[in-house]
Amino acid sequence: MSRRYRVIFDEDAYTDLADIRSFVTAARHAAFAEAFVGEIVNYCESFRTIPHRGSQLIVEGVLLRTVGWRRTVTIAFQVNDELRNVFVLAVLYRGRDVHAALSKRLKD
Repeated sequence: MSRRYRVIFDEDAYTDLADIRSFVTAARHAAFAEAFVGEIVNYCESFRTIPHRGSQLIVEGVLLRTVGWRRTVTIAFQVNDELRNVFVLAVLYRGRDVHAALSKRLKD
């Protein structure tokens, strides 16, 4: 079996998940929101075995990948094959401008 990749969440991705949890809690309830965010995290963790999925996107000269989850979330990440890491950079909810959000984050 090939070695797995390690999935690492950027601080901004954790903030995105907290924002999603708050939004969904207000719209539904806390238990639903917690389960919803947990499913997003579990999906991201699945990048350990198949990291090169989704579409390629170049932002600020950096090659990233994006994948949609349940038509409501876009996950942006970077794969480092040498270190065997997947860096989850953003978890964007409901149609946010992925390119603009990532461009700002990469500049900061």
